[in-house]
Amino acid sequence: MAGPRRARQEDGWGLGASLVVALVLLAMAVGALLLTRASVQSRVMERSLDLQEVGQLGRAFSDKVSLANSALLAGGQSIAQDTARARQRFLDTAQRLSARLGSNQDLELVEEVRSAEQVHDAALRALLDASTPQDQKLARERLARAHGRVREAQAQLERKVQERLAVENRSALLTDRWETALLLLASLLGLGLASALAWVLHRRLHPLKREAAASAHRFQALVEGVRDYALVLLDARGRVASWNPGAERIKGWSEAEIQGRPTSVFYPSEEAAAGKPERDLSRALQEGRLRTEGWRQRKDGSRFWAEVSITALRDEGGEPQGFSVVTRDITEQRRQERVQELLAEAGRVFHQSLDPDLTAAEVARLLVPEVADGCILYLLTPAGELRPRAVTHVQPERETSLWEALRRFPPRAGMPPPVWEAMRTGRSRLDVEVEISDVKAASETDEHRLLIERLAIGSSMVVPLRAGSETLGAFVLMTARGHRRFTQADQVLVEELAGRAALALENTRLLREAREAVDLIAVTAHDLGNPLQALQLLLSKVQRSQAAGRDEDVRQGLVVARGQAQRLGQLLHNLLDLSRLSSGKRLLDAAPMDLGELAREVVERFAEAAVEAGCDLRLEVEEGQVGQWDRIRLDRVVTNLLSNALKFGRGHPVTVTVSALDADHSRLRVRDEGVGIAPEAQRRVFERFERERAARTKAGYGLGLYIARQLVEAHGGVIRLESVPGRGATFTVDLPRVPRLMEEMSVAESPPLQQ
Repeated sequence: MAGPRRARQEDGWGLGASLVVALVLLAMAVGALLLTRASVQSRVMERSLDLQEVGQLGRAFSDKVSLANSALLAGGQSIAQDTARARQRFLDTAQRLSARLGSNQDLELVEEVRSAEQVHDAALRALLDASTPQDQKLARERLARAHGRVREAQAQLERKVQERLAVENRSALLTDRWETALLLLASLLGLGLASALAWVLHRRLHPLKREAAASAHRFQALVEGVRDYALVLLDARGRVASWNPGAERIKGWSEAEIQGRPTSVFYPSEEAAAGKPERDLSRALQEGRLRTEGWRQRKDGSRFWAEVSITALRDEGGEPQGFSVVTRDITEQRRQERVQELLAEAGRVFHQSLDPDLTAAEVARLLVPEVADGCILYLLTPAGELRPRAVTHVQPERETSLWEALRRFPPRAGMPPPVWEAMRTGRSRLDVEVEISDVKAASETDEHRLLIERLAIGSSMVVPLRAGSETLGAFVLMTARGHRRFTQADQVLVEELAGRAALALENTRLLREAREAVDLIAVTAHDLGNPLQALQLLLSKVQRSQAAGRDEDVRQGLVVARGQAQRLGQLLHNLLDLSRLSSGKRLLDAAPMDLGELAREVVERFAEAAVEAGCDLRLEVEEGQVGQWDRIRLDRVVTNLLSNALKFGRGHPVTVTVSALDADHSRLRVRDEGVGIAPEAQRRVFERFERERAARTKAGYGLGLYIARQLVEAHGGVIRLESVPGRGATFTVDLPRVPRLMEEMSVAESPPLQQ
């Protein structure tokens, strides 16, 4: 078996070597023939050009003769000028022919034509110079002989060139015949060789073809199996030419829907309008590859943060053929990075800010626009009401609409808005898609519904601020319709921020109260010492007056001593209320009572103090002002306001008025006509330790109005100030007749949720 196999191998090698030698010889013969043919064709071309130049020489001479005849008919004055260009062309052509023709015989023929033309030119001048008819006749005969000589010399030169062209043509024809025979032979050998090679290639390349097909199938399966990347091919105009299943999963379009559409459909509308898709493709063409990140848009209008790589595709000549675009959705990755950044930024804000309002505003700023398009931060007041402390939106006009809606329609307990539900349960609420029915359910009136619809809310989320078992407020976040939707990851992030914000607010409150407590101790020690020392001195004076039998001095001393004791009692009651407010204990013990009767009792109690202050104390009461109130706490409110009016309205009338505001509210008003309060100080008089009245040297440490405000708000009421410096001040208290009690409404005192 080895012998025949080896023989076949040797035969194969021999056949291959013979074919190679034959092909080499044939190639050499064909090459030589091609070189010969090229040489022959080159010579044929040269002779053709020679013949063309000879013709050009004859045409130049004919032009000269025609122009000369025309000039002679016109008188002959401009004959030299008219024939100059034609003669120069004749001479240039003759010179080129002398350079092209190589044989001496050819050069002699060219020189003979040139000499004949010179004779002709001389005869032409002689004709011009002839003055007699006889001379003109002789000149004309000479000119005719010169013309015939030029034509004869040109004809000889033309025949000579034509003979050489005919010889070259015969050589070319013979060469073509040899070339045809050799090409026929080469074709036969090539056909045989091609057949042999085809058989060999079929045997050798068929497995490679099967492997290539298998590789292509595996590559196609690999491309179609990529689900996390969108692989897109664009044509040179930036239109979709190819689309993998990963692109369909990420962007939402099927290949049939997206085929042929421009790449701008993947960009947000504002970026597409600004020309960003075209700029990205242009940069990719200039740089070869462009890597970028940004918002991209899905078929349903939702957006995702994408990592995009655009590569320009070019042919072998460098001409652009299209683009390959690889897109990956990295929204979650970017969200995780932003979560860490937001938490770090929030930690910085929480640790640096000691102002609750500033902290609230900073937290709202952090959430917009990173997490939401709009944010409202509600905080719970001691009266159990939700008050907006920070409102922000990416669009100023929608922020204005938010403020208007909150001002005109604040969230009230028992109403459909989900804020109170989140406050009561302590659990977040996420509405991924806000429907029209949800807007109607959350609206109190048609006008309220229009204000909400103006915001174009697409997705909303309510997250309570819980510190331990207490709920301090809630975040309300929203996104614009068609922009993006909240996810569970967003909810987890906001809950984390809300927890940290609640702790920061609680810590800020505790720190502020601790500082105020230190200030309170210092001020209290000073202000309680003054009436105690005065009381001790008065009692000693009374004791001495009684021993001396001076009854009038004893009576006056006891009156003053009682006033100092009342002052001490008022200070102590204020401190007790302040302690209750700071500790969060229940303040109200509501029962039916008449506000007019309470005002009358307080006015009677201050009658002597009013006389001492030189004030005309007046009382105006509208009967029937009965409501569910805490008598002791309202007594403290009226007492503090009236004491404040007598102190700073000394020597001027003081009026206490009780009237009905409407069917559900009563109004208490205390007015003095004293020094008044400066406008810049009016907003601070209800805060702790504020004594911004003109007489800052008067006794007291700025707790009366603060406690009055806290007690009024605990009843669900409102206290406000109106004052003009030098014309007195008016404090107005509006109280609901059935207030919401703190222990019933405050979610802060609700028991911990059962997990």
